[in-house]
Amino acid sequence: MLEIEGLTRKFGDTIALDAVSLRIAPGEFVGVIGRSGAGKSTLLRLINRLVEPSAGRIVFDGADVTAKRGGALRDWRRQAAMIFQQFALVDQLSVLENVLVGRLALTPRWRTWTLQFKAEDRALAIEALDRLDMAQHALKRADELSGGQQQRVAIARALVQEPRLILADEPVASLDPRSTAAVMGALKRINAEDGLPVLCNLHHIDLARDYCTRIIGVRRGQLVFDGPVEALDDAAIRSIYDQ
Repeated sequence: MLEIEGLTRKFGDTIALDAVSLRIAPGEFVGVIGRSGAGKSTLLRLINRLVEPSAGRIVFDGADVTAKRGGALRDWRRQAAMIFQQFALVDQLSVLENVLVGRLALTPRWRTWTLQFKAEDRALAIEALDRLDMAQHALKRADELSGGQQQRVAIARALVQEPRLILADEPVASLDPRSTAAVMGALKRINAEDGLPVLCNLHHIDLARDYCTRIIGVRRGQLVFDGPVEALDDAAIRSIYDQ
C-alpha cells in the first residue's frame, strides 16, 4: 500500500503540489490527468524522491519513504521504477545493455564499471525483453529503434529492477497511435500479470478511460478528483481542466 499524506512541494513562491493525500492499493492501475503544469510530474517525482517534498509524508507498506537516505533511498528508487517520456536510454549501448542498466542497483560495483553482468542477469533481461516482444532486437543499438520500441525497452529496464511500484510519466506523449497502444498494453499486462501497482500520468482522457481502473485529477497542484473510471463524467472533467 502506497500512502501519501499532505504531500506538498514549493518552488520559491510557487506551489507545485498542494497538500495531496491519497492511497494506492496493490494491483491498481491509476491514471493521473490534468492540464500541463498541474503538478502531475511533480507528484511522481516526489514519490520516487527525485524531488524532495516541502511537507508531507510518503509511506509504502508501513515504511516512511520520506525518511530514507543513502543506500535505503537508492533501494527505494529501484523499487519505485520510473518510466520517462523521453525513454532515458543510452543511444550507443545495445538494447540488452540498456535493460541491464536496471540491474545496477543489485550488482556489485566492480561489475558495473565494465558492464560485466552475471549470466542470470542477462537471462532476466532477455526474459523482460521477450515479454515486451523486443528480444529479437537485443543486440541492436538503442538509437536504431523507433520511439515505441525504445519505450518498451525502458519498460523492460524497469522490470529487471524488481520493482514494487511503477511510475510512468507521460510514457506515450511523443508516440504515434500504434506505438501508444503497444506501450499502454504492455503496462496493462504487467499490472495484471505481476500485480504491480501502476501510477501513470496521461495527457489524453480516452487513454485513461481505456487502460486505467481509477482516475486521479490534478488541478493547480490540488487533488480535485479521485474515483473509478466510470465516475469520470463531463462534470468531473470540467472540474479537472477548469473549464
